[in-house]
Amino acid sequence: MEGEIMKNPIIKGFLRDFKEKYEIEEKDEDLIFEDFVNYCVLNNHVVDSERNFQELDTGTAKAIDGIAIIVNNKIVLNEEDIKILVQEKQILSVEFIFVQSKTSEKFNDSQVSYFFRHVKQFVCNEECTIPEISKFWELRNIIYANSNLFRKENPKCIMYYATTSPTTQISSDINETINDGKNALLESGFLSDDVKFIPLGVREIQKLYRKIDSDLEATFKFPKNVTFPYEGSKIKSAYFGLVEIQEYMNLLLDSETNGVKNVFDDNIRDYLGIDNNDVNKNMHDCLKSSNAQLFGILNNGITIVADEIKPVGEKFTLHNYQIVNGCQTSNVIFETYNYLEQKNISIPLKIIATVDENTKNEIVKSTNSQTGLKPEQLDALNNFHKMLEEFYKSQHAVYKDLQLYYERRSNQYRNKDITQTKIINIPKQIKTVTSMFLDNPHGVSGHYGTVARKVKDEIFKENDKLEPYFVSSILFYRVEAFFRKNKEYKEFTRMKWHILMTIKYIIVEDNKFSPKLNSSEIQKLSLSILRKLRDEDTTNTLIIKSIEAIKTMIEEEGLEFEDRKLFERKETTDKLKTFIIQNHSLVLSI
Repeated sequence: MEGEIMKNPIIKGFLRDFKEKYEIEEKDEDLIFEDFVNYCVLNNHVVDSERNFQELDTGTAKAIDGIAIIVNNKIVLNEEDIKILVQEKQILSVEFIFVQSKTSEKFNDSQVSYFFRHVKQFVCNEECTIPEISKFWELRNIIYANSNLFRKENPKCIMYYATTSPTTQISSDINETINDGKNALLESGFLSDDVKFIPLGVREIQKLYRKIDSDLEATFKFPKNVTFPYEGSKIKSAYFGLVEIQEYMNLLLDSETNGVKNVFDDNIRDYLGIDNNDVNKNMHDCLKSSNAQLFGILNNGITIVADEIKPVGEKFTLHNYQIVNGCQTSNVIFETYNYLEQKNISIPLKIIATVDENTKNEIVKSTNSQTGLKPEQLDALNNFHKMLEEFYKSQHAVYKDLQLYYERRSNQYRNKDITQTKIINIPKQIKTVTSMFLDNPHGVSGHYGTVARKVKDEIFKENDKLEPYFVSSILFYRVEAFFRKNKEYKEFTRMKWHILMTIKYIIVEDNKFSPKLNSSEIQKLSLSILRKLRDEDTTNTLIIKSIEAIKTMIEEEGLEFEDRKLFERKETTDKLKTFIIQNHSLVLSI
């Protein structure tokens, strides 16, 4: 992206805040703006715990600054994420998101046309024409190779084009270019009818950025309710009753993106879709049938937990709310709503106001006890996570310059003055401990849900030691900081997960240790590693040794560093482990 000197003081202020929040060392304003816009788009468009704006990065590609591929409401990061869905023969609901960012204060006809041309190449051409985005192209090819699973519709396409223009009023020439570009995409036959071009100016970007950290609030009519009497301090208020679907939509619909609001983060079940789940299909069919009025009678209802409930007559306002039971029901309603002939359908609703975490956990557990839950879906409720959160906090006195926070609840530290890079959520924790202590760095490049499926029986057990989880996060933070501060090593960021494992093997004295996370041996090893990580310079020396060791192994084994999938193969991990163990003295001397 090539742009002009940015003049808007508000956006410049946002960029400073963004840099501080993510400890970004980059000085090029154009590149920071590119990351910033990707961050704003991703966090407003994707309802997924795996929201890392850096995954959208297209490097030096000039035509497109960000790409996200969403399959079944989850961002896909590697081939395995898609192949699992294909193996399970799940119906694929696909969305391509493209971002282009310009710091100029106006929309440019030729640049908009250039953007459309390369988006069309990506959508329509099997052969990659932009080397910098080959990873995304390969994912695109796998998706279209399994187009038999597009039972509902072809992929959707949304294009965001950002400038620092004070207005999104576009000239007739540019509007003609946009219409021609959209028509060309629609006529290609590769996409659904849902093709959107969304221009972003200063006002739109400000709104997107502020919305990310703003409190979630919604108002709806709830006349058929009764108050649940409770005199304790843990629950502020609670109401039960029936709500009409058209009013319930006010809690679901994001009027700006026309998508579903980010209200399911704390829910322990992901949406399973209509075509892939018999129960959801039955709900969908019932809503569209002549017996739609029976829907509320046949449904168990929805439970919502909020920080605060403000009733004024028939209107209720919920502040910071989450749907903790009824994820499937809510999404089926959202997807089916526009097709309903009858919209005066009532559904059972329970709303509870509490800020007590333990009470909230009990509500989630009890309301989700009717159906079987997978182990990884109960992670956020596991007592182990509470202990882990407290352990992180207990280390703040020791690591005064490196205070990490364990986020066992989505948005747990919202509006707190904490650098985002120092917040370790469950997806990050799964990947760090899996890479470092389960010797599986090759398996964590995809979506954390894919990783969790593979290691769910090995992590987050009640008797596990807390130290290996903490030390893997400390080292992950140090490695990320190293790459932010040392641009000359940027090409080696692909091996970051392997670096975690390599440092462990460098430090362990006899090259052997128990891989069990509940062993005293691994606790002792973790404490030994922690002592070395306390000092940033010492850690950086270990990181550089690891990079050199991995490079040497690649050369000796005749592997290709340019091979994009090199660090996604178990073979690479096995060769690296063997190399370090057999050449331990050599690695130490590097």
